[in-house]
Amino acid sequence: MNTALVIIGLSMLIFLVVFYLKRAKEKRKATKVQEQLKESRHVTEKEKIRVYLDKINEETRKKH
Repeated sequence: MNTALVIIGLSMLIFLVVFYLKRAKEKRKATKVQEQLKESRHVTEKEKIRVYLDKINEETRKKH
């Protein structure tokens, strides 16, 4: 009887640990995706600024 209780207790403990680790891994993955999205937005803004400055430079060169 005691052996059965120990086995059930350990299996529940293992289940909880596996569940926690899986959930932690998903959170890390979601955080990583968010960081990549933030970085891509930043790069996009930089690219827009660069294109705008290139346009102004071209207009200035045409004038002179």
